Amino acid sequence: MATITTSDELRLFNRSRVLSSLRSGGRQSRTRLCQSTGLSASTISQVTADLITDGVIERVQPPQPSGNSASISNRRGRPQVVLRLNPDAATTAVLTLLLNKLEVTLYDYCGDAIYSAEESVTTASMSLSVLKKRLFGLLDSALLASGCPLDKLQHITLVCQGTVTRDNSGLIWSPITPLTNVDFRGMLEDRYRAEVTVANDCKMMARAIYYERRDHGRTDCARQEHEQQDDVKQHEAGQTSVLQTAGEKNQRPADDDFAVLLSSYGIGLAYFHHGDILTGSQSSGTEFGHMLFQSGGALCRCGRRGCIEAYASEYAIWRRASGLAADTLPTDDVPKEAFKEMVQQARLKPGLARDAFEEAGAAIGQGLSNLFAIFDPFPAILVGIDGDAFGLMEKSMRTHLKHYGNNQEGGSVLIYDQASERNLTRTGACLHSLSYIDENVFGFGGSAKVQETAAL
Repeated sequence: MATITTSDELRLFNRSRVLSSLRSGGRQSRTRLCQSTGLSASTISQVTADLITDGVIERVQPPQPSGNSASISNRRGRPQVVLRLNPDAATTAVLTLLLNKLEVTLYDYCGDAIYSAEESVTTASMSLSVLKKRLFGLLDSALLASGCPLDKLQHITLVCQGTVTRDNSGLIWSPITPLTNVDFRGMLEDRYRAEVTVANDCKMMARAIYYERRDHGRTDCARQEHEQQDDVKQHEAGQTSVLQTAGEKNQRPADDDFAVLLSSYGIGLAYFHHGDILTGSQSSGTEFGHMLFQSGGALCRCGRRGCIEAYASEYAIWRRASGLAADTLPTDDVPKEAFKEMVQQARLKPGLARDAFEEAGAAIGQGLSNLFAIFDPFPAILVGIDGDAFGLMEKSMRTHLKHYGNNQEGGSVLIYDQASERNLTRTGACLHSLSYIDENVFGFGGSAKVQETAAL
């Protein structure tokens, strides 16, 4: 942990603490901020005054408590001033590079989406120059349509499937495009003059769930419906968490150790270990989908054989259930409705479809058990698969978990069904961007910039 040596460093550190508290706890009085940050009343008064002057936070009307007007009017003293993040202080952009699709979402400083758009592309054959042109065009159009001043765009997170650099500057490799070693940070920073993070999609999903499990990251607007007065406990707002769904509402020890496993057009995994997301020594790492399941086995989209993804992804299950040879080239996309019909077919009677799901469960189970042997069992949260499909995979998955997991029962597999993987990806990327702005822009004394038009 860095040591604070000067009064200026302490002041900036206190700014970050206040912003972090408002980010995680929503609108608060100065009294509540003293409690949540541990700072003195005089420090909170000075820091919040500076942040108000800089346009980073703002005063808002406190919610009126329930009761008749007479009882309210008879209360003594002035109502406490309630503070919140200023939604107009900054904008962040989340770009997602998916299989045959580009998406952009702009968020205000409170984390509320202000504009979203998408367009179809052909990722397998798109050149770098065309990709660059399409990314610029999509983000330029979003800024113009939303009326967002360019100077307010403080951070961009570009999310993609595949392996990214350890410093989050570019894409090393992805199964959806032949492009490799793409410096997206340099490309985007040159044009937009905003900080850029390049992130793996599954890691952003994990970040979204991590913040939810720790009661972080809900937008201020989402809280307003639940706040009756300033001293209402903030954690009473929001959706049921994954742990609560699993009947473990009051348990916190596993919050910092869990994995998110994406089972969709590919297989991805992100692992939070002791509160930090696990990465490789030279890249984003944790390529769970490309761990070996069967030597010389089925053909994977990556070009190798026997990967977990070659048995457990949508295209792999589809291939096996259709009776196609294991070396058949993976299809680009499996229609959702057709996949649902295949699930129902597997539920009704034995056959190739049921065999395909059981094989998928075995591949995932063995991969998880290998990780359990290294890190000890941890909760694994499945995203992108519904309960019916999981039911077809569960028995073979748990058989492999028990066999390869040294008979330990600490590992649990849960299904996250409250949001789609795309929503989780965008939420995680938004939270990452806003945390960066809190700590590295406004936390270091930056003020909100005001500009009338976006000039590109």
